[in-house]
Amino acid sequence: MLFTRDPVARGAGSSRMALRGSPAAHPRRFLYLLFVTFLALLMFAPACGEEEEADEGTPAATAAVTPEAAAEEVPGVTDTEILLGSHLPLSGSPAAAYAPVGDGLRAYFDYINDVEGGVYGRKIKLLIGDDHYNPADAAEVVRKLVEQDGVFAIISGLGEEPHGAVWKYLEERGIPDMFIASGAHKWTEPVASTRFGGFPDYLIEGRMLGKYIVENYDGKRIGVLMEDNELGEDGLAGVNMSLEGSEVEIVATERCEAIQADMTAHTQRLRNADVEVVLVLAGPLQAASVAKTAREVINWDVPIIVTGVDCTDIFIALAGVENAEGVVSVVFAHQIYETDLPGVQQHHEIMETYGHGVGAGNLTLYGAAIAELMVEALKNAGPDLTYDSLIEGAESIRGYQCSVCMTPVYLSPTDHRPYEIEVYNRVEDGKWVAFGEPVDFETTPPEERE
Repeated sequence: MLFTRDPVARGAGSSRMALRGSPAAHPRRFLYLLFVTFLALLMFAPACGEEEEADEGTPAATAAVTPEAAAEEVPGVTDTEILLGSHLPLSGSPAAAYAPVGDGLRAYFDYINDVEGGVYGRKIKLLIGDDHYNPADAAEVVRKLVEQDGVFAIISGLGEEPHGAVWKYLEERGIPDMFIASGAHKWTEPVASTRFGGFPDYLIEGRMLGKYIVENYDGKRIGVLMEDNELGEDGLAGVNMSLEGSEVEIVATERCEAIQADMTAHTQRLRNADVEVVLVLAGPLQAASVAKTAREVINWDVPIIVTGVDCTDIFIALAGVENAEGVVSVVFAHQIYETDLPGVQQHHEIMETYGHGVGAGNLTLYGAAIAELMVEALKNAGPDLTYDSLIEGAESIRGYQCSVCMTPVYLSPTDHRPYEIEVYNRVEDGKWVAFGEPVDFETTPPEERE
């Protein structure tokens, strides 16, 4: 997907700080160590702290609306402030990939505080706990945010494994778990009243990719490379749903672990299986290896389709421009280099003013998009802010399109997945280019969309 795995320049600290235990104990960290080692050859940036919070020096703004009711009894809410929390890796190797999400969140909130005086006169303050992309650390920092800092809600908790350590805890305590930065299907199916997805559902994206395959490669033999986790499993389940009744046949499936960077053997086995189209349900490192191996090593001009997490500049950089040419994916938002668009241009300006030295990138763009969605939910909630009013405010979002999004968001009491309408993208001359009409798998019924 557009925003989730596109590393942006960010200091990672020492490798000793980055890893706790052996690579076997923390395979995803080992992957990111490899990943960031590559990135270090491309870029340099300032180091991350272990825990960050919204800048205290944000210029004051006049309150737009005076709260109609005191909110002292609601944790994290006063007449002048809304305290939000998040868990992200802010130090160590994963920080280079994911910390900019928090920078985008904070920058947009600071912009709203400055320009609009916050929401109903309340400034939004964000605390981010450093989870090192480690489930145990995520559990620790989220408990601190909730039980000691008293945050009103958690926003954009990142990653299947880290957030997997806290989602039930938040649900049991009734803490709003807003717009999770992961596409695992379990977050929103079945619906939990306090929990909302914040990333395209892997199963629904799989359905979109399967639809594209049926429409363009019906009757063809498909080979799948998939991560052996929820990204792969949910994605493949969605693909199979769209393939039902077609003449498409999946004839070979290769599984990979997150620590595996070299997909040469996997790609060769897919070719030996005589597949005619390759579908990659894995991260940018693996997807790029497939494209590079197919084009450069075994001279295989097979069509390649990749999941939305790969629709980023880093995939093209890792695969090589020529090798990435023609690869197809699906996304819900624009790319950071589309500066002719007002929303993207504004994001560059917001990061320049409120980013505290962090430049605009696809990850900050994603963070800002989630912050926009949160502000919309807060506005819908009204001046008497409570847990219930926030949930109702989010569930009442209909047809909302953020400044950098390509498609609208619909939410309802039975649908907590914001990004179910996306657009196909294809690599052309070294850039992702949108094509075709939006593909709509929106689960909010048509009669509830208005």
